Amino acid sequence: MMLEIALAVGQILVATEKSHDPDLGKSVVLVIHSDSDGVMGLILNRRRDKSKYFGGPIPLGTRALSRKKAEQILPGVYMSAGTNDPTARIYEGYAGWSPQQLTDEISRGLWKVIPGTAAMVFDPHPETLWPRLRQK
Repeated sequence: MMLEIALAVGQILVATEKSHDPDLGKSVVLVIHSDSDGVMGLILNRRRDKSKYFGGPIPLGTRALSRKKAEQILPGVYMSAGTNDPTARIYEGYAGWSPQQLTDEISRGLWKVIPGTAAMVFDPHPETLWPRLRQK
């Protein structure tokens, strides 16, 4: 019998020490889309430069997370395709899974799922987010 895991938009995936994936190991991922077709997320803790983040290994599109109202991901966090907001965090690319693929990875202990908060998304020190959240 397969384990069914329902992931909701706004949840956080924290890679565990068991994950040795070169793209996703030691990652903190915000779920921005989840339905029967799959799950999409943005890696929160990999800054490319001062203004952009590595959103994930799938190199399609640019997304912005902001505190300004647009499409709500979780309380205090909104997503838009626009990048004109100077306070937004800009993510290039994204992480994606088929529903069964991510369910399998979670059941194998590669990810811990925790509720997301705006404080996690806009953490002033995203480079240290993974070691802090893996302890929760």
